Amino acid sequence: MSAHEPAIGSPLTALDRLEPVYAPPVRTAASSAEEERRRRRMISNRESARRSRLRKQRQLEGLRLEANRLGSQNRGLADRLGALSYYAALFRRENARLRDDSAALRRRLDDIRRSALWWRLVRMPQMPSADSADVGGRYVPVNDPILASLMV
Repeated sequence: MSAHEPAIGSPLTALDRLEPVYAPPVRTAASSAEEERRRRRMISNRESARRSRLRKQRQLEGLRLEANRLGSQNRGLADRLGALSYYAALFRRENARLRDDSAALRRRLDDIRRSALWWRLVRMPQMPSADSADVGGRYVPVNDPILASLMV
């Protein structure tokens, strides 16, 4: 017979059927204060982690907004660059055309000057005067501004 079993023939009471229970260690004021500190620290850590998650969430949302804004700005700048490139190409073509026109007009003006000089020289007298110089057998007036400008 075990220590927990009642003797044969003895009436069983409710207390006799229970297994022995070990009581928790007696808590002292020091251990209770330590548990309270642990509990407060645990609550504080949870709250700190919650604040950290919220801060990270706000930061992530800010970065998303910034990325959207920069993407939109990038698309706008790309569109603007495309338009400016188009107009730059137009201006380059127009500049090239104007340069060609200018060169053609310069050649034409030179031809006209040579022709005018030739005609002027043909009509010059063959006799020298006091204010003339010998140019190819012709005597050209030195103080003639039109003739001087054509001889450039």
